[in-house]
Amino acid sequence: MISPTHLVLLAFLFMLALVVFGPKRLPELGNSLGRAIQEFKKASSSTVEELKSMAADVGTTTPPQQVAASPDGPAPTAPGTAPPPPR
Repeated sequence: MISPTHLVLLAFLFMLALVVFGPKRLPELGNSLGRAIQEFKKASSSTVEELKSMAADVGTTTPPQQVAASPDGPAPTAPGTAPPPPR
């Protein structure tokens, strides 16, 4: 609920912004602020959707299968991993 004190404070802030930025610059600032908020919301929802899809993909992927070591050499590594360091 908006109290009379809040309305007075809001009017004071509007007058202060009008004096500082001027009547010509104030609408430009409002448009810029609106575009920035819209871009932030778009990026935020895009990030949330990407995280949700990544979380769904984690449950559907299968882990790499382990291959037994052969008697004449070291065990092969899974694709995308580094071989073990030499001893």
